[in-house]
Amino acid sequence: MDGRLFGEQMEEFLRIVQGHAETQEEVAANIVRALDAVAESLHIGKVDTYLSVPRTKLREQIDDMSRVLYVKTENIEPEPYAFKFSTGDGGLSVFTFYAMAGYSWDEKEQATVGVLARQIYLAFSQVMMGSLLKRSMLTDLSVGIPNISGIMEFAGRLFGRGVLGEYTAIYFNIHNFRYVNKVLPHLQADEVMKQYANMVANSVTSQEMVGRLGGDNFVALVRTENAENFVNFISNMDIIYPYVDEVKKFNFGATIGVGNLEGIRNVGELMQRSSIAYQMARQSESTAVAYYTDEMYKEIMQQKETIARFHRAIKQKEFVVYYQPKITTADKKICGAEALVRWKEKDRIIPPGMFIPILEKDGSICKLDFYVLDQVCDFLERRMQAGLPLLKISVNFSRKHVENPYLVQEITEVIDRHNVPHEYLEVELTESEDFRDYIVLSKLIEDLKTISISTSIDDFGTGYSSLNMLKMTPIDLLKIDKSFIPLESEYEEKQKDIIMFENIARLAKELGIQIIAEGVETKQQYEYLADVGCDMIQGYYFDKPLPEEEFLERVNVGHY
Repeated sequence: MDGRLFGEQMEEFLRIVQGHAETQEEVAANIVRALDAVAESLHIGKVDTYLSVPRTKLREQIDDMSRVLYVKTENIEPEPYAFKFSTGDGGLSVFTFYAMAGYSWDEKEQATVGVLARQIYLAFSQVMMGSLLKRSMLTDLSVGIPNISGIMEFAGRLFGRGVLGEYTAIYFNIHNFRYVNKVLPHLQADEVMKQYANMVANSVTSQEMVGRLGGDNFVALVRTENAENFVNFISNMDIIYPYVDEVKKFNFGATIGVGNLEGIRNVGELMQRSSIAYQMARQSESTAVAYYTDEMYKEIMQQKETIARFHRAIKQKEFVVYYQPKITTADKKICGAEALVRWKEKDRIIPPGMFIPILEKDGSICKLDFYVLDQVCDFLERRMQAGLPLLKISVNFSRKHVENPYLVQEITEVIDRHNVPHEYLEVELTESEDFRDYIVLSKLIEDLKTISISTSIDDFGTGYSSLNMLKMTPIDLLKIDKSFIPLESEYEEKQKDIIMFENIARLAKELGIQIIAEGVETKQQYEYLADVGCDMIQGYYFDKPLPEEEFLERVNVGHY
């Protein structure tokens, strides 16, 4: 063998076998061309390969594989030379070389063939590791299904084929998984999550995909004709999990947003429709499933615009406080007021109904509540400095605050910064389903009471467990919703309203709780409320919410 010529052939072999390849098929094609460069000189007749790798979350689709890698001639020696390489994770790669018929490799040639085998193994390994790395980037390794990158990569392929519009994106959040975390240790709860994820992933066809976004959130890309069945499936799923000496059964529903992908212009819009529908489903009290519409998009965009404008507006103090007087029923004297916020943007006043519900959902309402408290304290501080008498002002606090363990401390800091006596502030809470944790609510009220801040419950009677509210929370004042105040005109349910209102009033009195009726609009209502012993009233019969200057004019008169 010409050493110089063979050296050139080996260089050619290495150049080709180490060339760029992204798939095993591309590697195999490179290897055929590389072996062609040296096969004649080394008398290589045939090369076989065998691959065995352990199955993992990233390689569940790979089976043991045997294949003919290269054939120079069918006339080969029967006794081959096999070269084995461990993959490092328990797998095995075997490359078997056959010499041409009638030729036997000496030791030096055997060593050279061994070098070829190692280079071929390295080429395959590089592609396999690249493939595994790519799959790891596209997979949620904790549950073994695609992550958001995997979903987007799948959607990109569909988009490239022009079929993405035939699919529907479904964004969903599991209900009740917190319960699993309560009744099972962490590792076992993770196993239930893995079982859930794989049940959902296995429920779709090979042309569809389910991915995990993180936590309890998932997204599915299913063909539109299968979307309804998939929604029904994830709306009511049972998982059986054996634990210790018992079998636990978990039932899972989901909050679901559904968005058809017909007409989307790029893959970047993939999640937009389903996530908007999901947000609407979360906000809905009547259904756990929402289907995207263009009207939803407009509403969500309006909400986002309002929230963006809110942060600018609060810095520029565009929010102003109005005061609605509270009047003692017995003598029609002003005894206090409720602070109500208005948004003054340029030359227009934005009514609360256009921004309060949006800020409530977003959580920004908490920042606005403290802004109002600060403005009220500033108002009272200015009266103190002027030597004028103070009035008790109630400030509304959203149910969102109940989750804040430092709420009382933060309220105190605002009041004390203005040196206002605590007894002139009242925190007004709205009865709601969120307040059904009466232990937490009761502690909040008790903590406020210890620092001389009274509390009232707004819209009493419209909530979920009003009697429990009275029984379990030490409130100072009940504000009865106007829907409970009997109207002077005759109507079918009037007698029931009278009975309910008078019994609520009597019950509150016996419990030592003061009563204020809101929404009083007529003289007849006022006289009725005075007769049944209502302590205070508030409503348009006396005054609407007033700007500070007009409110002060009323206070200077002092009565109606």
